[in-house]
Amino acid sequence: MFKVSIVEDDVSIRNGIVRFIKMQEEFRFIQSYGSVEEYLAGDDEVPDVLLLDIELPGMTGLEGLFHIKKKHPNTEILMLTVYEDKERIFKALQAGAGGYLLKNTSLPKIRSSILEALDGGAPMSPLIAKKVLSFFAKEPEQPGSSSEEQLTTREIEVARSLIDGNTYKQVAYYLHISPGTVKQHIKNIYRKLEVNSRVQLIKEFNKVT
Repeated sequence: MFKVSIVEDDVSIRNGIVRFIKMQEEFRFIQSYGSVEEYLAGDDEVPDVLLLDIELPGMTGLEGLFHIKKKHPNTEILMLTVYEDKERIFKALQAGAGGYLLKNTSLPKIRSSILEALDGGAPMSPLIAKKVLSFFAKEPEQPGSSSEEQLTTREIEVARSLIDGNTYKQVAYYLHISPGTVKQHIKNIYRKLEVNSRVQLIKEFNKVT
């Protein structure tokens, strides 16, 4: 059984997720916390997956993400938040979040996302995947620009498949590649985002509503 904990200050949301997690035979619920500070100060078992809110009293989830990963590097952290702006999304992903889910995500989808993260995936709500991909359109290559700073055709295919709402395993199935290869492509996409942003090679090509 996989161990799961949650950091969420909204009691009603927290209790609803906790009740659901406790009903799943794959999971063993460890503990819930109302703040990052409370989690870091605790001496409970280290969870395999931690659901982490962003807007929290005291240290924010984004600030806490670094400290949590430093203390528990093997814990998969899934952001579970109402925030869908690109700045928070990429700060979380770059800080080591294993996935990014909106709070309107259904409980069954949260369950499948936890399992996907444990299987090496990077689960994201479809809207979040769309916002990630909106960064990835390439401008025509200019003389002197480095091709290694741009997304490969396969990386764009992976990103487009994510936009379509496919899960991590579905991406692998539809593109006829292994789950491990999908994971590496996703890591490369996140890494290249930083590089491409720095040299201004990326522009939005989808209007995000």
